[in-house]
Amino acid sequence: MKKILMVLAVALALTLVLSACGDGGGSGGGGRSLMIGAENMDESARDRFEEFFIEPLRKAFPDDDIQYEMFTERQTLQVQVAAGAGPDFFHLDGPTDGVEFFKSERIIALDDYAAKYGWKDLFYPWAYNSGFFEGQLISLPNSFEGMHIYYNVDVFEAQGWDYPTNRAELEAIADAAMEAGIMAFSFGNSDYQGAVDWLYSIFMNSYPGPAALKDALEGRTRVDEGLVLESMELLQEWWERGYFSDGMALGMSMDDMLAVFADGRAAMMLDGTWAVGDLSTTFQTNWISDLVPELRPGVGRIMPLATGGVYVVNVASKDPDFAAEVLNEIFTDIDTHHRSVDEAFFQPFPVKAFNVSKMTSWEPNVIDMYTDIITAMNANDVGFCAWTFFPSDMRVYMNENTDNMFMGVLTPQEFMTQAQTFIDKALADGTAPVVP
Repeated sequence: MKKILMVLAVALALTLVLSACGDGGGSGGGGRSLMIGAENMDESARDRFEEFFIEPLRKAFPDDDIQYEMFTERQTLQVQVAAGAGPDFFHLDGPTDGVEFFKSERIIALDDYAAKYGWKDLFYPWAYNSGFFEGQLISLPNSFEGMHIYYNVDVFEAQGWDYPTNRAELEAIADAAMEAGIMAFSFGNSDYQGAVDWLYSIFMNSYPGPAALKDALEGRTRVDEGLVLESMELLQEWWERGYFSDGMALGMSMDDMLAVFADGRAAMMLDGTWAVGDLSTTFQTNWISDLVPELRPGVGRIMPLATGGVYVVNVASKDPDFAAEVLNEIFTDIDTHHRSVDEAFFQPFPVKAFNVSKMTSWEPNVIDMYTDIITAMNANDVGFCAWTFFPSDMRVYMNENTDNMFMGVLTPQEFMTQAQTFIDKALADGTAPVVP
């Protein structure tokens, strides 16, 4: 197998390998100094990081001293930054984390640098706009990911099924699978309750359409009425039909979910782009993926997207101009980026210049997946995953209570009425994420 099958699992499981790993020495230059905050990472990932990220930066700035500091825990970074110390720029899990740091006056606005370097034109609009808070740019997106439907090719071929394009066809296959003793969709969240946000992110985008969800998230409508509520009622209906692991999902782990899909006990799986690593390495599944079939006539096929993480600049940085210059180099050195993605399997940036055709080491089904994403971004047929675009309190509530809806403790109406209170609060106190 090609090398992507050996290492993609590690790379895609990381929020962004570019922002990760060990304690790095300086470049030995006598000019400016910069400290980059990095996540903890194993030795193999650190070697790739140094070869494809640190060394290119030091070559680009030979007279300057570029170092990195590894943070094994998020709390350590928070303590340092709160104390007026810490790295010049660092990685956070997403835009909502950026809002928390900005409201606490721990990071700076980047608007002047965006104007200087033309960052607005560099990124896809949905990703770039996710970094705004109260009209100011406070973070830059450093990866993208999305939700797909996965098909087990061996199962489909054995059953003689065509791949579905709409809800009716999809439900017909789900029913046929269960009649044949095959699970319709493999799903499990016993070891990670929050995996339910993969499901509701798909349904809340693909059934009402992103425009309707945007209206609700921005307060023009409500999530506990109309099409958004109907999307959750449809999710609940599928659960009651037994589409998700024959009703056993709450007792299945995520590893179980992948294994069940991989060995053909399930025909389909709703999962993120990050699943390709495990499917291609640990399980070596014969799979393909696609946009979720149209769930409501006229909506089309939607790619719910999220940023895998963001870069922010520390308010305590002694040289924010240099930090911004290095960030600009990271995002505009597209040749190095292509090489890092192709050879080291870093996650791609959401920049318009990224070209899938440069990925000569990727398997065809992975190429097809990323082609789908980029096609959707170019056409703006994109939706909004919860972990990037929902108020953080709303997402926490939904992650902790979707199982209660499945088990009948809450009706979809009750569930979404409570979720609405977190939107109301976020809009009132100014913490609602920007929905592009």
